[in-house]
Amino acid sequence: MQPFYLRSLPLLALLGLATACAPTYQLGLKPAQSTNLFVEGREQAQATADSVEVRLSFVCYEPTRVVFEAEYRNPTTHALVVDPAAFQYEPSRRPAPAYDFKGHRPKPLPGTEVTAAVAAASQWLVLPPLPPKPIAAFDPEPEITALHDRAESEAAKAARIDWFGIVLSAASLATDVASIGKRETQQQYQSRASIRDAAFAYNVVSAANKIEHAVAADVLQHRAAQLQEYALRKVTLAPGQQVRGYLYFPRYDAADALVVKAPVGSRVVPLEFAQVRRRQ
Repeated sequence: MQPFYLRSLPLLALLGLATACAPTYQLGLKPAQSTNLFVEGREQAQATADSVEVRLSFVCYEPTRVVFEAEYRNPTTHALVVDPAAFQYEPSRRPAPAYDFKGHRPKPLPGTEVTAAVAAASQWLVLPPLPPKPIAAFDPEPEITALHDRAESEAAKAARIDWFGIVLSAASLATDVASIGKRETQQQYQSRASIRDAAFAYNVVSAANKIEHAVAADVLQHRAAQLQEYALRKVTLAPGQQVRGYLYFPRYDAADALVVKAPVGSRVVPLEFAQVRRRQ
């Protein structure tokens, strides 16, 4: 009798083939109700509380995050504190289709918009449960600080003197100088060549590591600068002022709708978005 893993190979191959042939979808977010308010080509959801206007638009998906841009306008006579860490969203999902696919997955036509349940069924995937509580936005301040600290650490590694490499190079140079005008045996020549080759190889690797650390420092500094420039950061809006900035949330792709809860003073206003997936 064949071992279990050998008997399972045909089934695994079929599952792999089915997964490879599964449809793919383009994911996007848009206001649940059209507002005809646009910024840089993106439609904004809008809500008002205590005369303060809040607008929100979807910017993009990152590998692990979804990015919105929030805009506050304060026409009141009192100051208003805007805190990105106070934002949350609640995902929801439309019910799974009631009909039976009779063992066959659905096959939406290209360009068709489908629900999360239909997309999962078409890919033979199990939908994850909805989060048990609202999902909070990231506070950019700890991340900005951490990025600066990591960038400084990487820059310090890039600038650090490699004393071992210097010692190896000095030893190689010393053996070369000592050999001048002397008749070397084959063993002495091979020993000197080994020291020279070891010093060269080590310094090549050391230089490559320094370049990697320098590049990492630049990338981290660039990310920190981007967050500082574009992220919505905690701010006090004086009367008549407005502010715009990016909000970063953890992604939750298995939802059909997201209700973003935006803080306005002691109140919270909802901004509703539909998360759509279009068959490619």
